[in-house]
Amino acid sequence: GEDHRKVTPERETKSISAETTFETDLRSFDELEPILWRLSEKVSRRLKMAGLAGCSVTLKLKDKDFRLIPRTRSGFAPTQLAARLFDPARQLLKASCDGTAFRLIGIGAADLCDAVDADKGDLADQSVVRQAHMEAAIDKIRDKFGAGALQKGIVLRKP
Repeated sequence: GEDHRKVTPERETKSISAETTFETDLRSFDELEPILWRLSEKVSRRLKMAGLAGCSVTLKLKDKDFRLIPRTRSGFAPTQLAARLFDPARQLLKASCDGTAFRLIGIGAADLCDAVDADKGDLADQSVVRQAHMEAAIDKIRDKFGAGALQKGIVLRKP
């Protein structure tokens, strides 16, 4: 059949994510945690480039039988920061690591809003503002010298 309606590929972004598939299945939290950090940094970068922030995080795992296992944590303040995305995803990952062999891991930010509302902190938690300034400085260094110019120790750890 033919459809004469106009194709409009542009639509509102509902989530921003990153994932990777492994050559060999991984089981341990210690193997998966550094990969999750790198993916969190990638999602953070994409959020910043899009001028968006997320209020929920989804951890995506696929087991050796190709079953998709999504886990979501929502209801937190809007963020673009890798650490603020990583922390809830890390908790979800830790709870999911029960010896199951995983072939894919991913992280996504959803419940998106404008970046203007992101990472402002409040009276109870001023550390988020410091963290945002630190991450902005890291981003500038990476822009100038490449993505590998600065790495968090977690990505260098051997399981």
